[in-house]
Amino acid sequence: MKTLSLALLLMACMAFVMLGCSDNSAVPVSPSDNPAQVPASLQKSPPPTAFSAEIFPTGLIGEYVTKLPDGKVMVRGIRQPVVVTAHFGGSPDLLTGVGEVEINGISDYTTGVGQWYGKLKITPDAGGVWEFTWHGTAALNVVDPITNSTWTIPLKEEGHGKGGALTGMQCRMENVITANFMLDYWTGAAQGVVISH
Repeated sequence: MKTLSLALLLMACMAFVMLGCSDNSAVPVSPSDNPAQVPASLQKSPPPTAFSAEIFPTGLIGEYVTKLPDGKVMVRGIRQPVVVTAHFGGSPDLLTGVGEVEINGISDYTTGVGQWYGKLKITPDAGGVWEFTWHGTAALNVVDPITNSTWTIPLKEEGHGKGGALTGMQCRMENVITANFMLDYWTGAAQGVVISH
């Protein structure tokens, strides 16, 4: 009886093994049968797009500069229209357009140093809106006490795109501001990158 039970058990095991070796198995037998999928978090984003730009105000801010008795000047919450001309070297221009800069800062004519910060909003011709924040330290370049002296203000700017093709994009730029001695007129020369996600 034990021999018969053992034989039946052995035959049942062989039947299960044979059923598991079907030709219609779902397990891939080569890498080409099931191509690997790269998880979304590991997929590469497009490389950053480099640009250069010039930024010009469309007016003076002289009447808004406050002169303090200790040899400092201060500007608070001034909004000034600007024009931006960008160069993307063959890539689509995502920056050229008009905008508005908010200017805050204080500069000391005695030490020749200042701190400046604010916001910049650009509406490019291509559509959408860039919203930047910026900050930088000013340095007075004294050539002649009044006529030829200028302020240099290297700014770090970071912006986020909204609307149209700009949605989800970021922009980082170094914008070197050159301002006249009285700080009521300036121009900007920028270098930066646009980052797509």
